Amino acid sequence: MAPEIERKRAAILSADVVGDSRLMAEDEAATIRTLTARRSRAYT
Repeated sequence: MAPEIERKRAAILSADVVGDSRLMAEDEAATIRTLTARRSRAYT
């Protein structure tokens, strides 16, 4: 894969981790419920 694409993927993943961490810090139970619901819809 091209280095530019790899950098973009890394940036997206980093932003996603930061966002999830922030949400977990604000309300862990609600974040887990939301992520679980989204995963179940993604795989059905």
